[in-house]
Amino acid sequence: MPFADMNWQPAQNAKAIPSALRDMILDQHSLTRRLKQAHNNDFFVRVISHDWQEPDASEKAFIHCDDQRASIREVLLFGSGQPVVFARSVLPESSLSDENKVLLELGDRPLGEYIFSQPGLRRGTIEVADMKASEFNVYLDMKFTTEIAWARRSLFYLREKPISVCEVFLPEREDGGAV
Repeated sequence: MPFADMNWQPAQNAKAIPSALRDMILDQHSLTRRLKQAHNNDFFVRVISHDWQEPDASEKAFIHCDDQRASIREVLLFGSGQPVVFARSVLPESSLSDENKVLLELGDRPLGEYIFSQPGLRRGTIEVADMKASEFNVYLDMKFTTEIAWARRSLFYLREKPISVCEVFLPEREDGGAV
């Protein structure tokens, strides 16, 4: 997975974020809600994988967690029938006790829709990075070539337990076609 070697930087220091994405990337609220509004509720989630894995060293450091196991969920978020965001959630085993166990049973429901409806949700650090959009071609019908994707990863505290959500904003294709 391409996230391990990324040059993450604090969101407030990221001057190079394209202006078309800046508001969305820096938004503190629910990306799910924003995408539903932007696509007139023509929105759905396709689960790519949801398995127990060991988070990479960068993810462990970001979450401030030494868990050897985490529930890692990778999905595509679709708007207007097109994939618009790739998301990777890292849910440390130690964060999945009590009411947080429901995160293991989301299926194709949006994680953001659930967590932003929970009282006491806190958002911590947001970091951003850019990367080659072609890293995600394996999940897509059409392929990126030279396009750049911007990613943000957010640290959330759900019932005071840390989880990480990384969202990669897939670019519009340079030839004008949708991915």
